[in-house]
Amino acid sequence: MKSLLFLAAAAAGALFLQDAGHNPAQMHVGPLPDGGFLLNSGWTIRPAGEQVPVDTFPMSTAVSNNGKYLLVLNGGYNPPSVSVIDIAQKREVGRTHLPDAWLGLAVSPKNDLVYVGGGSQATIYELSLNPDTGALARTRDFPAVADLHSKGVAFIGDVAVSADAHLLYAADLYNDSIAVVNLQSGRLIDHWKTGRRPYRIILSPDGRQMVVSSWADAAVYQHDANSGALLGKTRVAPHPTDMLWLNKAAPSEQGQPSYVARLFVAAANTNSVYALGVTSDGQLNMLESINVSLTPMHPLGMTPSAVAVDKRGTRLYVGCSDANAVAVADISGEHTRVMGFIPTGWYPTAVRVLADDQLIVLNGKGLGSRANPDGPVTTKPNKPLYEGGPVTSPGYVAHI
Repeated sequence: MKSLLFLAAAAAGALFLQDAGHNPAQMHVGPLPDGGFLLNSGWTIRPAGEQVPVDTFPMSTAVSNNGKYLLVLNGGYNPPSVSVIDIAQKREVGRTHLPDAWLGLAVSPKNDLVYVGGGSQATIYELSLNPDTGALARTRDFPAVADLHSKGVAFIGDVAVSADAHLLYAADLYNDSIAVVNLQSGRLIDHWKTGRRPYRIILSPDGRQMVVSSWADAAVYQHDANSGALLGKTRVAPHPTDMLWLNKAAPSEQGQPSYVARLFVAAANTNSVYALGVTSDGQLNMLESINVSLTPMHPLGMTPSAVAVDKRGTRLYVGCSDANAVAVADISGEHTRVMGFIPTGWYPTAVRVLADDQLIVLNGKGLGSRANPDGPVTTKPNKPLYEGGPVTSPGYVAHI
């Protein structure tokens, strides 16, 4: 009780000092003198590295087979698009718009073809990538439902391509299923039931199993990659999002790894990434919970939603969306150790390590917020861009 009284007295004293004329300088949303930016949420961001503009809410990345281009899927308010970034020049060299897109972005391992999950269009888009210029051209559309005229609630997100480029897998979020397309014929050949709200799809390195994170079930599902048969379900934590398969086990106390690989799962409604051990027969077992919060008693709010690893398999990078940071963890030992944090822009959504150890971070909300001095004007409803509204509609937050 004494401590509570002391805190109250200290607060009262602080108020007294302010009244006495000791007010700190008032801060306003916008650029700060030291180079940071004060957001309207109260956070200050000072992102590390070089910043390359793309479009609204970049969500996911892929790299061309020649390593020259970084592809970025933009899925925000503006019409969805895929940006092509010249990695060496660190600039956008092209942007291709699509009818709709959400999260899914993959490059075929066999050729320069790119696949994009088509969101509410219930379609997967195929685009060809020119390896010399980075130009994208839309080639084929694959329906992810039997009949596009009666697609119902189908919504296509993440996509993955088999190692032999024969099959394409796509997450249908609202139908809790995986659509399977034969890339030779271009036909939808099956729909496999999986967990509720499937988010990320990854394939094991041997191509035998597919792993799916289930947002609504707080679990990871394993399926046979050829038949869709359910191989296992492993509970992790609320809202599992991004996953990473590392074909390298952590050393055990005896010096020998007990598992052949590890699966890292980011659970966005917690402060943790979960490491699962993969046995030789493909079973998953919980190894550890990696707390990426600033202190052990930190309340929920780090929102770990993206994971990446360096080429040596010793450093794990975790995009902490609501902390505007990337956590860096040492995963070379038996137990993971969080080493520190890299400041990012506003709301990081994806991380990737390139072959030369450059770290790529997508800043979902960019580098700052803006004011709306002209609105909103309630007597003049704003027309969205996709309905033909003006690019500079005053007062509408998505336009500023």
